[in-house]
Amino acid sequence: MATYTGKSGVIKISDTAGSGTLTAVAEVRSFTLDSTMDTIENTRMETADNSRTYVAGLETSTFTAEILYSAQEVSADAAVAIPALLLGQEAGTFELYPSANNDAANGGSTKISGSCLVTGYSISSSFDDMVTATISAQVTGGLTTTLLT
Repeated sequence: MATYTGKSGVIKISDTAGSGTLTAVAEVRSFTLDSTMDTIENTRMETADNSRTYVAGLETSTFTAEILYSAQEVSADAAVAIPALLLGQEAGTFELYPSANNDAANGGSTKISGSCLVTGYSISSSFDDMVTATISAQVTGGLTTTLLT
């Protein structure tokens, strides 16, 4: 089984204004994809073993990305601003590549894609580190996972 390093991970987010052009988010330091499944209790009164039972509900996914801050990201000119940071726009598409290593001999790499709404952008500054920004997004709809070989 292949294992990967994250040093070549990539995030692409489309221009949420509707052109659909995927743009790689620059200066990514890390990203996290969280997916959870709701559960719905369906326990009935006459359960023989006195335990609760559940069925699967709806899936929810979000992702965050930490990037190195750049003044370009907050430009008032939408043509210059990174599309991923256009808060309050319509849903756009995204692609996450945990490792961009596309070495077929080692099992290829994975692309995770879907639609999202960018829901947050925060800046963090510290005297002993780089200025960073965090992008938060809510996935709308399901995720598609593709093995690239």
